[in-house]
Amino acid sequence: MIVQSFLLDVNEANAYVVACEQTREALLIDAGELNASVEAFLRDQDLRLTRVFITHDHFDHTGGLREIIDKHRAEVFAANHAVGNCTATNVSHGDEIPVGSLVGKVVVTPGHTPDGISLIFPGVVFVGDALFAGSVGGTATNALARQQIDHIRRNIFSLPPEYELHGGHGPASTVQIESRYNPFFL
Repeated sequence: MIVQSFLLDVNEANAYVVACEQTREALLIDAGELNASVEAFLRDQDLRLTRVFITHDHFDHTGGLREIIDKHRAEVFAANHAVGNCTATNVSHGDEIPVGSLVGKVVVTPGHTPDGISLIFPGVVFVGDALFAGSVGGTATNALARQQIDHIRRNIFSLPPEYELHGGHGPASTVQIESRYNPFFL
């Protein structure tokens, strides 16, 4: 499995490429912009971008979606049929998204947004803005904050402690670090 992170110019958001080494198929996680570094990586690694996964419908994660679809003809997966003014294949908790011989599992992580979803591959989780290193994504109410924390505990912290967590902003972390030291879960 190939995993590469990219820091985008739009709101310092992260985007990620996950690719199958055998088939060279690639999935882009979040599409804040059509980014030259992402395009160069795909080209240099001889990868075909066939799918895009959107963790939540905020502009810094969807702003480049139309350009990416037009360029790569990639299929978009999101919690809603319409995301970033584009049509998407609707996915929900427990659904699987194949990328070559790899399979990612969708889990719900709402709170920051009602449509928040995360994607789990062996050893790595892409959590969007639900969870950050040392923090969580902002919520509009205390009830939504509790909902977000409950879903993270149930769907993310139940994974093995060594699993890497890749958020929509900031550095990566692990299940072990965040479940033990993130102040929102103490």
